[in-house]
Amino acid sequence: MKFDGYSLKARIMPAFFSMIIPIMVFNHFYVSEEFSKFVGGVLGAKIVSNLSISLICLYFLSEIGRIISKNIFQRFFFKEEIYMPTTNYLMFSDQTYSRNHKIDIRKKVLSDFVVSLPTSDEENSDELDSRKRIVETMARIRKKLEKNKFLLQHNIEYGAMRNAIGGSVIGILVSIFNIIFFSKDISIDLAVNISIATLLIYSLLVLFSKVIIEFYGNNYAKILFREYL
Repeated sequence: MKFDGYSLKARIMPAFFSMIIPIMVFNHFYVSEEFSKFVGGVLGAKIVSNLSISLICLYFLSEIGRIISKNIFQRFFFKEEIYMPTTNYLMFSDQTYSRNHKIDIRKKVLSDFVVSLPTSDEENSDELDSRKRIVETMARIRKKLEKNKFLLQHNIEYGAMRNAIGGSVIGILVSIFNIIFFSKDISIDLAVNISIATLLIYSLLVLFSKVIIEFYGNNYAKILFREYL
C-alpha cells in the first residue's frame, strides 16, 4: 500500500496523534507483554519496514477520523461546500474581495471553462442556486490547480487539522475509558494522568473546531484564488 504526501501528512499523522496515542496508553499499561511487543511493532518500527498490517491499521484509523471530520464537522460548519470560504468569497454579498476582483475571477472562469458564475442580480434572486453553481465550478478550479505546490501545502494543513479534530472524537472516548479503567479496575496513576492530558488536548480541539477549521479553510481559499489568477 502506497501513501502520497497528502495521505501521510493529512491522514496518517492526525490518526496517530488523535487515536493511536490513547490506544497505546492502554496497551502499555495493561495488555500482556507479548501483545504489547506485537502492537508496539505494528505501530512503530514495522511501519518503517512497510509491514502490510501496520499500514492497513493506520489507513483504517485515518479513514475513521476523515469520515467523522468530513461528515460531522465540515458538513455542520460549511453545509457540505455551500458555505465554504471558497464559495463565500465569490459571492457579491461577501466583503473579503472587492467587486472588481470577483469580476476578474469570473472572467477567467469563463475563459477557462466556458462557465458563467452567477451575477449580482442572480445572486440576489436565488442565493442557494448561486452557491451551488460556484461549488460546481470550484471543483474544476481545484482540478486545474491539483499540482500547485503552494495550494497542496495549504490543502494538507487544512486536511490535517480537520482530520485531527475528527480523530479527537475517538481519542476522547478512548481517553475517558482509560481514565475510568486505570482509576477503578487497575490503579495506575501515571496512566490516569496521561489519559487526562490527552482528554484535555482532544477536548480543546473539538471545542475550538469551528475556529480551527474556518481559519485553515480561509487560508486555503485565499491561496487558491491567488494561485488561480
